[in-house]
Amino acid sequence: MNRAVWPTVGVLALAGAFAGASVLPVQVPSAGLGTPDDDRARVAVVCPTVAGTAEITAIAAGSPQGSLGTAPLARPDSASAISGSFGVTTQASGPMLVTAPRLDVFSGTTRTAASAGSDRGLSMMSCDRPTASQWFTGVQSSKTGTADLVLFNADAQDASVDLTVYGAGGRVTAPGSRGIIVPAHSRRVVPLGPLFTAEQPVSIKVATSAGRVAAAVRQRMLNGDAPAGSDWLPPTADPASAVVIPGLPAGKGVRDLVVVNPGDRTASVALQVLGPDGPTAVPGFETLDLPPGTSRSIPLGGALAQTASGLRLSSEQKITAGVLSSNGEGAAAIDIATQVATAPLTGPGVLALSPGAAVSPVLHLTGGTNEPASVRVRVTNPGGSTLLDRTVSVPGFADSTLTLPKAGDVLVSVEPAVAGSVHASVYVQTKVDAVVGVASLAVLPGAAAATLPPIRQDPRVGS
Repeated sequence: MNRAVWPTVGVLALAGAFAGASVLPVQVPSAGLGTPDDDRARVAVVCPTVAGTAEITAIAAGSPQGSLGTAPLARPDSASAISGSFGVTTQASGPMLVTAPRLDVFSGTTRTAASAGSDRGLSMMSCDRPTASQWFTGVQSSKTGTADLVLFNADAQDASVDLTVYGAGGRVTAPGSRGIIVPAHSRRVVPLGPLFTAEQPVSIKVATSAGRVAAAVRQRMLNGDAPAGSDWLPPTADPASAVVIPGLPAGKGVRDLVVVNPGDRTASVALQVLGPDGPTAVPGFETLDLPPGTSRSIPLGGALAQTASGLRLSSEQKITAGVLSSNGEGAAAIDIATQVATAPLTGPGVLALSPGAAVSPVLHLTGGTNEPASVRVRVTNPGGSTLLDRTVSVPGFADSTLTLPKAGDVLVSVEPAVAGSVHASVYVQTKVDAVVGVASLAVLPGAAAATLPPIRQDPRVGS
């Protein structure tokens, strides 16, 4: 097996980012490419790997514009450029940064596959940017599941992290959850079992009091003492008055919705299932009353009737949500996947997909408004050849699925005609020996870079 298959054609000098800024991606200006507020500056997402295991992790990166680079999180000055629009490293030994020019649309994803052990199953997620606040729903720290919160600091300054845990009865006491220090350019794994246990899935807010972090939850499910699947839980969308979860897969298995109300008033939450023809209510769950500061789990597997769908939740209070799903297989083949609330695509979005085998992924396009949307979908291979180029019509408040061409590594491009009208994710299923591995990956909106404000000298701060 190749240690890496990134075509190395140059070196990028990476620098630290603005510590403490909540909406800015990591800034990684290349030597000679201008100042950080220059359009030629580089930004990064952080791709996790499974710590303390011999399982192989692959990191994929893709961008229609090319100009991609990678670097180990611990050695950001040891960066390599990628030739072309797609690259994969097949044996990542630690977390990596995927970088691109600030205005480019790009994607980084991570994949770990194991046929046995606590990390059994297929684990994939889209790599995300560091921020000052992130939310996770459906975290299980109990007899049926263990979880590690994995924190990544891509900046040149240490970060301090505080956790707030929301359970069915309110905030959960978690000694040791405040002031967690993550040194510069490092990963810190925080096992959640020593902090708290809860019979029901919980929701967690991860916030920094200094610096920024990227974060993911490593979830490992148990059936007694036997492994029952694992996955990365990515951050879900920030609490809002309405959130959309795209990409609930068709087929049998668990579909457990977890919704959190972090506010100080009871939230009356309207739940809609977004099917292929539009929204429907869930009998018995048309409206959920969620007390302040609580997180609730609602089993929806039977109500969804094994059909592909999305979910829309709305409330007068800000809420957010996610879904833990399973493949419905027996003990020898069981695996889990996570679907989270996502931001709508405000422009073109891409997904660098490396499933480890030739598969036929399913793209979910979920309408976030009551107006129909037109979406262009393009799939290319690493050599740039087009495998699919199609325009899809998505009804308002509906979930449309498109089975993509059977292939291995591909770059999936999704471009809505109207910004903010569609949410997108990709569902992957592949065999990992006897295990039927499943995973969901969000297509993140636009470029991973937010528009940077100009940098100005503050006269109150000494030079």
